[in-house]
Amino acid sequence: MVIKPNSMRRENITKMRGGDGEVQILHLLEKESLLGKARLFAKLTVKPGSSIGLHRHENEFEIFYVLSGEGIFNDNGTRISVQAGDICLTNSGENHSIENASEHNLELLAIIFLG
Repeated sequence: MVIKPNSMRRENITKMRGGDGEVQILHLLEKESLLGKARLFAKLTVKPGSSIGLHRHENEFEIFYVLSGEGIFNDNGTRISVQAGDICLTNSGENHSIENASEHNLELLAIIFLG
């Protein structure tokens, strides 16, 4: 199977998870294609001055792979600078957020696994 970019669902979310500004989501695969193993596989674009607000994961874990740009990752209250090539892991029962404090887009590959 090959999925072309023009058939992928795009979504713009304002104040995602209580954050600031706008985040664009390109759903690389829909939930049904993840066969109950994950609930999100997407490319996130966090616009300059925007963020994904602090939130908790329960019975799932999330991985961000920073594709491009720079940001500040909140890992359970510890703020850490991240850049292209970094991986941010949030396990079940943990909190996280991410913000783009730069003048360029922050692009992330995001996967939320169940279990």
